[in-house]
Amino acid sequence: MKMGSVALTVLSMTIGFFFIFVGTLKLTPSVNTEVYKEMRRSFIRNAKVFPFVKQTGWKPNPHVYRKVIGTLEVVCGVTLVVIPGPLKDIANVFLLMVMLNDIYTHYALQEGLDRMTPAIVFLLLLACRLVIHIQVKSRDRRTVFDKQKPFPERAEPTESSGGDKKQQ
Repeated sequence: MKMGSVALTVLSMTIGFFFIFVGTLKLTPSVNTEVYKEMRRSFIRNAKVFPFVKQTGWKPNPHVYRKVIGTLEVVCGVTLVVIPGPLKDIANVFLLMVMLNDIYTHYALQEGLDRMTPAIVFLLLLACRLVIHIQVKSRDRRTVFDKQKPFPERAEPTESSGGDKKQQ
């Protein structure tokens, strides 16, 4: 296993477990009751500044919004940890969108950089995971083509073979 693949696996596992944990905190009070209550309060605030609410006039129900985001985080986290293949990239993109939404929400509520920092850090980690994946995929594709033998080239006639050259 090459270094890029190891980094990709470690990042996928770390990010996946983090989002499984955070998503679970949003969905159930069984992990930590106080954090769950704080999540409920924050999503009531977050729903007020939902992206495109000014353009569409639609504002989500805060409890449904929290459950959708929590479920998305758990499902995408499990995908990053367990499921191989291109579904990891789709999960990565969904989590990138969730983090962008989180950053926008904190900005719109003028909560400051200290509240935005975790979302920024995980946005950068997700972006790094995506870049590493693209590099590993590109490298793997290149090595496949490097291992293939080129078509045999036509042999040029030499002077000793005679051929149709004029003798002087």
